[in-house]
Amino acid sequence: MITSPLPARARHAPPQTLFTQVLAHLPEGIWVCDVQSHTLHRNPAAIAIWDGVRDADVSRFPGCLGWWADTGRPIGDDEWGTTRALKAGEAVLDERVEIETTEGVRKVLLTSYIPLKGGGGARPGCLVLIKDITALHRTEHRLHGAEMSLRALSQRLLQVQEAERQRIAQELHDDIGQVVAAMRLHLAHMAEMAGDGPMAGIATNVLQMSDQLGSRVRQIGLGLRPLELDDFGVMAALRSLVASLGRLPALVVRLQAEGTELRYPPAVETAAFRIAQEALSNAMQHSACSAVHIRVTMAPALLQLTVTDDGVGFEPGQARVAALRDGHIGLAGMQERARLADGTCELRSEAGQGTTVHAVFHTDGVAP
Repeated sequence: MITSPLPARARHAPPQTLFTQVLAHLPEGIWVCDVQSHTLHRNPAAIAIWDGVRDADVSRFPGCLGWWADTGRPIGDDEWGTTRALKAGEAVLDERVEIETTEGVRKVLLTSYIPLKGGGGARPGCLVLIKDITALHRTEHRLHGAEMSLRALSQRLLQVQEAERQRIAQELHDDIGQVVAAMRLHLAHMAEMAGDGPMAGIATNVLQMSDQLGSRVRQIGLGLRPLELDDFGVMAALRSLVASLGRLPALVVRLQAEGTELRYPPAVETAAFRIAQEALSNAMQHSACSAVHIRVTMAPALLQLTVTDDGVGFEPGQARVAALRDGHIGLAGMQERARLADGTCELRSEAGQGTTVHAVFHTDGVAP
């Protein structure tokens, strides 16, 4: 954007003078150099950006030390955009470089290099566009650091949560589950001893209650963390999850495995299982579907999970906003779990077209 109007006489100025006046009013730095990188022209913005740069030689571009802003690696003489643009005859766009002033202050510049073309295909020089983005770069760096910290914290919280779930599920199985099993044996013996006596009906009822209690303990343990997930892998855990649903009168859940069953890193198997569990739960609670298809594709370097229902569907963007507003993190949680396991999770849905959750993990799998 032009920062101030050109003088009225500029309308009648010679083209070269008009060009110089236009450059003088541009907020971005403009540097024109010849094929030896010698300076032909600099506008005021370029002079202001380069003012006080350490080891700067204003007769050349860049004429100073520089570093790649993203890596901190020093830029070699033949790596500057001017050299590469003139050599290849093609523009080099939007490179971030860092320079240092004599006071030790670092500046981050967004630079582009456009070779000038003369007659006969000659390249007499290069046009350099320079913009000081120090504040923007530092803000991005801080945001990236905060994002990485939050991701590490989220990953740690999930690890602690899964470890606690595993501990409780194991105790339910080893402690309460064994007590319930022993109790059932005694009740079965009591029912047999009662025969047709007055206590027979009571003993039978209590025996049935113990069966219900044992089934409920197993369901709670499965909901916390199925033991099959750690012992036998994600497919065994999913089979257990589907089997725990029993025969539902209005819903058909189909589990399909493609490829040889493999074991994957624990974080990947946990993420895949939790995503399938959440997708299945959402389908059963919200979609009014009649069928859910869970497909797991296994390969030595890939694990894919797809959960599809034939329900009412929804608009994903609006659903995410509404869920976060109401404190529900199921949809966002699936994507975060996949991301923390170096995978991706995509949600596809349309009104009346059902919903598909597709997760992909590029990782090494081994035979169990």
